[in-house]
Amino acid sequence: MAANNQGPLVVSLPLGAPQPGESLQRWLYGALREAILSSRLPSGSQLPSTRALAGHYGMARGTVQAAYQQLQSEGYLDTGSGYGTRVCTVLPDARLNAGFPGRPVRVPAEQPREAPATAWAQRLQAEKPVFMSGGAQRGLRPFFPHRGDVLAFPIDLWRKLHTAHLRTSRLVDMLDADPAGLPALRSAIAQYLAIARGVRVGAERIVILGSVQQALDLTLRLVVAPGERVWMEDPGYPGARQLMKASGVAMVDVPVDREGLQVEVAMGLAADARLAYVTPSHQAPLGGELSPGRRLALLRWASERGSYIFEDDYDSEYRFVAKPIPALRSMAGADASVILAGTFSKLLFPSLRLAYVVLPPQLVEGFTRLVSLTARHANSLAQAVLADFIEQGHFDRHLRRMRKLYAVRAEAFTQAAERHWQGLIEVPPIRAGLDVVCRLHGIDELEAQARLAEAGIDVLPLQHYCVKAQAPGLVMGFAPYEEAAIDEAARDVARLLRRP
Repeated sequence: MAANNQGPLVVSLPLGAPQPGESLQRWLYGALREAILSSRLPSGSQLPSTRALAGHYGMARGTVQAAYQQLQSEGYLDTGSGYGTRVCTVLPDARLNAGFPGRPVRVPAEQPREAPATAWAQRLQAEKPVFMSGGAQRGLRPFFPHRGDVLAFPIDLWRKLHTAHLRTSRLVDMLDADPAGLPALRSAIAQYLAIARGVRVGAERIVILGSVQQALDLTLRLVVAPGERVWMEDPGYPGARQLMKASGVAMVDVPVDREGLQVEVAMGLAADARLAYVTPSHQAPLGGELSPGRRLALLRWASERGSYIFEDDYDSEYRFVAKPIPALRSMAGADASVILAGTFSKLLFPSLRLAYVVLPPQLVEGFTRLVSLTARHANSLAQAVLADFIEQGHFDRHLRRMRKLYAVRAEAFTQAAERHWQGLIEVPPIRAGLDVVCRLHGIDELEAQARLAEAGIDVLPLQHYCVKAQAPGLVMGFAPYEEAAIDEAARDVARLLRRP
């Protein structure tokens, strides 16, 4: 509040002039506020009336009134009967930037502080999450992997479903939802899994999450105590490996060959492991499938040891040579030990951020409690729209269409490699997925990546996925790119890598 004593009367105060395109109200508010904070208008100063200031600057009185009212509401001015408008004696903190944030504010310098040195913080400091891409959005330039073609998604249909849902059930969609997920979506996923993945499970065993990464995070928290051992594929998905490192578990890197995770080797390394992370339907990144014998051995190990298997089923729908392989979770004896996680971000579009996890019965309550405690629930409106998308048959039609499209592009990629990369890059048969590991001849992975990046071509070195060194290779994607773009980029790759 202003002091009772009469402060100095401001007769004239140079305030400068508005910037081009800046409204008079915005300018006046900011200029007066800056004058107050810089003490050019001292505490207790009496400002001219709105009529007088409007006449002085040749503006409407209503403009001055609006600026005064804004400053008064923020605690800079005080207006009262008998003393007009004054600068308050006690002012708000200079760091507050209410009103029009576009005008810069002088902020007092603060003493620098160190980041907390907790165990989690120290482990995070050692990692650069694969999802922190920084500048430009990755996946728009050939041949970046792990991306589908978002331009082929029926966005107009999605928008129509979204609008229809808002019109018919606006209140429900705007309220909090079940932490386990929208019942309609859980039921739709249960029906889909029974048909497409051979997994017959009730909707009550499914929990909706934001990503498979979140599913793995919750699994590590609930299932694995700090210091307990976890099997991790080598080479394997970097996001999973980084999360394990940050969580404080003891990671055991298990070699992978054309038949997937080498279960016998894993048992020799750490038979007492609490969890095994696997990508059995399409190993990331090598692309093989976990053989039937190793599937049985893995399930037997989990059953006998009371351990768990985290099945990352990230893109099994995109198989080109035959029907998708049934999920590991579909096998007999998997119900109590296999945690199946799948994502819609690769199947539809990345920013959807919806995934699911199929849980053993003993983990459902813990997962639901942890989701409620940490994330509350996944976006309920997006869940509702996705449920409609699946139930009305759009999801199945979209998958069939994209499977055909990606098969065509996989063939185009293979043919482009045969035309341009002889003796330079070896491309294996592409049976499934959105990308492929290509073997390099005569050039280092990192050097190849650097040369290509300078020319606008994105790839990932195979070593980013490995603990034990592998033969030089590049992980290259083909799914988002049209055939003509694939051939053109392949020609550029050959030119750049053959350069002395």
